[in-house]
Amino acid sequence: MTGADELIESAQLIIVTGPGGVGKTTLSAALAARAAQLHHRRTLVVTVDPARRLADALGLDEFDDEAVLVPVGAGDGRFWARMVDMERSWDALVADLAPDQETADQLLANRLYRTLTQRFVQSHDYIALDQLVGLSNDDRYDLVVIDTPPSVHALDVLDAPERMLDFFASRLLRWLTAPYRNRLVMTAAKPFLAVAERLLGGPFLAEIADFFWLFSKLQPDFVVRATDVRDRLDDPATRYVVVHTAEAVPAQQARELTAELGARGHDVALRLVNRVLPRQIRDIADDQLDTVANGTAREAIEVVRDQARRQADLVADPDARDNAEDAVQTVSWHAEAVGDLEGLVSLLDGPDAE
Repeated sequence: MTGADELIESAQLIIVTGPGGVGKTTLSAALAARAAQLHHRRTLVVTVDPARRLADALGLDEFDDEAVLVPVGAGDGRFWARMVDMERSWDALVADLAPDQETADQLLANRLYRTLTQRFVQSHDYIALDQLVGLSNDDRYDLVVIDTPPSVHALDVLDAPERMLDFFASRLLRWLTAPYRNRLVMTAAKPFLAVAERLLGGPFLAEIADFFWLFSKLQPDFVVRATDVRDRLDDPATRYVVVHTAEAVPAQQARELTAELGARGHDVALRLVNRVLPRQIRDIADDQLDTVANGTAREAIEVVRDQARRQADLVADPDARDNAEDAVQTVSWHAEAVGDLEGLVSLLDGPDAE
């Protein structure tokens, strides 16, 4: 049984993190698909990756904000996949938390709200984790796998609930909304607002002020919601997986991420080292190198051989890792993209036999 199998056999919630471009989305889906097909669990993978490659791998024509059931063959297992639609998810959250329909309608119509929820990565960070609140308590699923969105620093995602709580408690929000809460302040602010309106344009400035005022009205329920998300991240039952490749930069980023997660009390249950060259390639390169006369070809083979050796050192030698007890599993490099469910499940079969 592989490290991935041990994890998905008992986990209820898995959060997959790691640097960008290392295959988080594919391996998130592989974990959920394997749990359904081989461990007969009812699983859901939630991804924020809008690319078609996951839909193609799963054989799906449509892949959106509604959970789609993916056939996994005979057995009791079920596998759903869902892509978070940022705009729709924020709209649903506003509708759920707004104190009344008028506030919800005004906020949804605000142009600054639209810009923030559609374009700003940090808003994506939060809404991806907000899905935890409902999904982790949904009786339809035994296991939920969350594919965190790509970001400059993967911890930005996990810090998003705390940043939301800090925002609602900040002096900035109180200052921005003070004119709406105090007539005296509104009167004193009129000269400043008159100048600002001439410089920035009245409608634009008004929409900014309206946005912060309307958003602040969500504060009581939003704080409760963000606290729930933060507590779910801290729950010992929430398991963390770090995905990276064996190249120097992603490996270093993964080490730093693992250390930071540990400092926050989140122990990493498994590290998946993706796109590792099979050992056979290293052996063939060693055997054939002396027979190659062409200098360019020889240099290319040496590069491949050296890369395979570095990868082998990283995943096999405890001294090459920060913690000899780390659970590490390699995922072999494939020449072609995964094209079906079976290929997705087999990604986690384990490293090549020695």
